[in-house]
Amino acid sequence: MKKFIVMLQFLTRIPINIHLEVDEDDFSNGIVYFPVVGLVIGMFLVSFHYIGYRLGGVFLASVMAVVAEVFITGGLHLDGLGDTFDGIYSNRPKERILEIMKDSRLGTNAALAVLSNILLKIALINSFSVPNVYGILLIMPVFSRLSIVYGARFSVYARKSGMGNLFIGKTNNKHLAVAVVTTLIIALMNIWSIPFILIGFLFSLWYVRHISSKIDGMTGDTLGALCELSELVYLLYFAII
Repeated sequence: MKKFIVMLQFLTRIPINIHLEVDEDDFSNGIVYFPVVGLVIGMFLVSFHYIGYRLGGVFLASVMAVVAEVFITGGLHLDGLGDTFDGIYSNRPKERILEIMKDSRLGTNAALAVLSNILLKIALINSFSVPNVYGILLIMPVFSRLSIVYGARFSVYARKSGMGNLFIGKTNNKHLAVAVVTTLIIALMNIWSIPFILIGFLFSLWYVRHISSKIDGMTGDTLGALCELSELVYLLYFAII
């Protein structure tokens, strides 16, 4: 329970006024709870979509669901998406890319990536019918957090130190197995989502290879970007089927 609370505090802005003494092992081992935290986030998305739908219809519901995720996570993964696009696609050497990704200023690539991500999410969610959209939204954050586990397991850390070092290179096969089984159990609530365990795995491996070709590994920012991009792939998957 301690590790779950730590992960909930780390990945969300849900007010949990519990002070816990933690160390790096609590974070590294707590990665198995990422899918469960995703389920909690999914419950918020469904709730806000329902409220928006009752207030103004499908489009408002789609906007409220996306905005809710931004606020619940504090934009944690969106920040990683922006930093990743600013750095990776600057066409600079590795060390310069890593410097750009640490820069708090928002570049053109970051602004375009974040805006495009939000607009695409709204458009895709808006394309789903009610009540089918609820099963999709509920499990979407579960799979995107599983993608972080994939990324952390199958990569090395590109920096000498940093937040991503808590998970990258520290995630083992046991962590991965627990996270996958947990996701599979949750996915039973919407059986059409089950194939995404494999799709998300393949996408994550491709993404890790792509990023590693630029900076010889992954960082916390690129894991955040993987989370956001995995949600787009997930929504596209449902839009296709």
